[in-house]
Amino acid sequence: MKLYPWQTELWPVIENRITSGKLPHALLFSGAQGIGKLNFAKAFVYRLFCQNVQQDVACGQCNACHLLNIGNHPDLFHVSKPEDKRDISVDQIRDLIANVSLKPHSAIKKVAIIEQAELMNVNASNSLLKTLEEPPESCLLILLTHRPDKLLATIRSRCQLQEFVIPNNNQALDWLQSNIDDSSQADKVLALAGGAPLQAAIYANDGTLQQRDEMFVALQDLLNGKQNPVSVASMWLKKDLEVTLYCMISWLTDMIRLKVSSSPPALGNPDLKMQLAKLSEHSALPKMLEFYDSINEMQSWKKSNINAQLILEEMLVQWSHLGAQKT
Repeated sequence: MKLYPWQTELWPVIENRITSGKLPHALLFSGAQGIGKLNFAKAFVYRLFCQNVQQDVACGQCNACHLLNIGNHPDLFHVSKPEDKRDISVDQIRDLIANVSLKPHSAIKKVAIIEQAELMNVNASNSLLKTLEEPPESCLLILLTHRPDKLLATIRSRCQLQEFVIPNNNQALDWLQSNIDDSSQADKVLALAGGAPLQAAIYANDGTLQQRDEMFVALQDLLNGKQNPVSVASMWLKKDLEVTLYCMISWLTDMIRLKVSSSPPALGNPDLKMQLAKLSEHSALPKMLEFYDSINEMQSWKKSNINAQLILEEMLVQWSHLGAQKT
């Protein structure tokens, strides 16, 4: 299991935990979405289970590595949100607990990885908490999250935190240019992804950048009186709603940054800086902040039966009124 280039400096920390015999019963891998936390967790498990470690990394050839390669190692349990569900259920966590409570089959420990741990529902969180309070002797829980604030404080306090940071821009660009079809778009998608290379690669290949560009043209037409909120909402309704929200939050974040400073340290949409600066100049900061909060609240769309057309129309009406008061 190979590490990403920006993860190699962190590896000795994990290696030291293994060789010193001071592994905790629970680790919390926290960091931005799209920087490879799951990949690192898997590499860690390979190293922990490997029967023929070579230069501090798994050999990739032994029986344990083979079982991991085919996803059939009896001492590894992986939990993630089902595609057709909103969250991680209590039944999933109960299955995890039942698994890690057993003695390891061949590895030093039973390991369970909980991907996007912030998506555990209340019952699931409480069930996991009981295990964290009295963990089985030979188990290791690895929780992955990009929203640690969404986890119970009591869960966070019972895990040893390992933070993952955004890689430096040059390192991220070098990797990204070699892993997307159109390397000329690397700067754009990396900025849009907040510097997270894996997320940027997704944006480069799934049409997100094209959707953002089409949405911004429609938004400009709305603000120039060439379109109305109903027609633009109908157009945006055909697009990915999650991407739509992300783009709007990204634009507003840049506008707020440009309102505070004419030369902010980072922008999510540097290619749109001139247009966003103009919008920001004619918008009141309190109104932008209020709008930002309301869009964040709108991310509950997929968890309700709210009419998306009406919600989009409301958002676009707010956009058209954003510059009504300048401060």
